[in-house]
Amino acid sequence: MKLQLSIATDTNPRTRPIMDGSVSPDGIDLIHTPLHPSEMFWRQLKFGDFDVSEMSFSSLIKAISAGNDQWVGLPVFTTHHFFQNWIVIRKDAGINRPEDMAGKRVGVPEFQQTAAVWSRGILKHEFGVDQTEMEFFMERLPKTSHGGSTGFVPPPGVTVNQIPLETNIGEMMLAGELDATLLYS
Repeated sequence: MKLQLSIATDTNPRTRPIMDGSVSPDGIDLIHTPLHPSEMFWRQLKFGDFDVSEMSFSSLIKAISAGNDQWVGLPVFTTHHFFQNWIVIRKDAGINRPEDMAGKRVGVPEFQQTAAVWSRGILKHEFGVDQTEMEFFMERLPKTSHGGSTGFVPPPGVTVNQIPLETNIGEMMLAGELDATLLYS
């Protein structure tokens, strides 16, 4: 009898062989649920819905550092991106180089998500722009965010505003209410 494990992953070329069954572990029957990363991470952090799932690296570190020992992180990265390549700016925002991000209004789907942490780290360590020098606007509500699930509170000096429900990052960019965004797809 095979061990049954529930598994949640995003749909991409690296997870597709598991999803379609062309790659399967010996002695294990994987019950697969394909999910968008934001829902998957939230469900796993909030409810522990799956035996195995992809996880936001930054949220996993935050949860473990807060004493949550129910998770074991495995170094399997199903997304391979340089997240700083996903910083989008408005042409009229006065941003011609990374250093110009200081003093700007920046949208993020989720402040705690790994891609946003990575991008802020690159801006700080490569270009000298500290996260306290930008004003952030977060799209996800605390009740459905990684940060809400881990009890995240922005560090002192960091401003994170909630984007109103009636709008989103894209609309705010088009309206000139945001100058840039970290990871908006």
